[in-house]
Amino acid sequence: MKGRLHNTGPIGLDIGARAIRAVQLKRTRAGFALVGHAQVEVSPNDIENEDRLFEYVKSILSEKCFSGREVAICIPDRALEVKNLRVPQMPAAELEDAALFEARERFANLRNGYTIRALPAGLVGTDANAQQELIVVAAADEPVESRLKMMMKLGVQVTCIEPTATAFFRPYEQFLRRSSDASVPNAFVDIGEWNTRVLISTGDEIAFLKVCPVGGHHLDTSIAKDLVLPPHEATKARISLVYAIDGQSSDPKYDAVANAIKPAIEQLSKEVALCLRYHSVTFRAERPDHITIAGDGANPTVAAILSESLQVPVVVGKGLNAGACESAFDAVELETGLPQWTTALGLAMNDIRVGQSQKVAS
Repeated sequence: MKGRLHNTGPIGLDIGARAIRAVQLKRTRAGFALVGHAQVEVSPNDIENEDRLFEYVKSILSEKCFSGREVAICIPDRALEVKNLRVPQMPAAELEDAALFEARERFANLRNGYTIRALPAGLVGTDANAQQELIVVAAADEPVESRLKMMMKLGVQVTCIEPTATAFFRPYEQFLRRSSDASVPNAFVDIGEWNTRVLISTGDEIAFLKVCPVGGHHLDTSIAKDLVLPPHEATKARISLVYAIDGQSSDPKYDAVANAIKPAIEQLSKEVALCLRYHSVTFRAERPDHITIAGDGANPTVAAILSESLQVPVVVGKGLNAGACESAFDAVELETGLPQWTTALGLAMNDIRVGQSQKVAS
């Protein structure tokens, strides 16, 4: 890799279950411009095999489009647990210690070593007895240290390691900083391979986060069972839904695939509905007027099924609109919104955003 250029951020490296994606951006007067991007398809077995994973990451970071040796990565999902806690009101500097104290019993299976990060979500209750609600993210040390050792072996410097949720939110956060947005709720659904993250923000601050046990793998299982397909063909059938415009397609197999995934998406919609209700009741807040979905499992068909079930407009996110990326992808790809690139893009933005960086130490 060449030396990192002025105004150029780190390489945002998103190691997913089906693909490894890398993005690098630079700051411009208009916002961001793409320096380089690369992707390699993998399987869940590749991610669990350290030797194979090392070779894949080495290959993608050696692409000539990238400059410098600084990389931003996510904490492996299998290392994370998320819980909500409430503590008395206190200065922000004391929240981490309070969260650590309260979390000792809540994260019993992480006793062998973990790191805590507390995100203030808002005040709950009446003025006299109001408590601070915290979103507490606990990361087990062993898988985090293993990922960091791999990066050291690759000869790169990790400038940031953070939960997937905060990286995923960052491209949208850029558009929620106006004073008129400060009290407006926004809902985001990040559909991954094994689970889905439901994130609700108030303006540009995360106010709610929950991980739901429904993901692309569950959709593939439904497709394989209903259409009697081998697993890899079921995955291909689901991925093809990305190109269905407004949830419609001329492919005769489309209806069969859409019907196969409908029960799993309806189950996800129940989880999302509970999240929206919890946030609304807890913080006495209005419900978001629409929901944005992104991630590997996001597509117009999923959006249409979720919208019908929730009776709320659901759109596929276009995180790449945050950067000048039009020349890097063809028209068909751009039409999809490229929701699967959202997390890599957010990681790439970490060091070059306007304002304070939200780095998370492991």
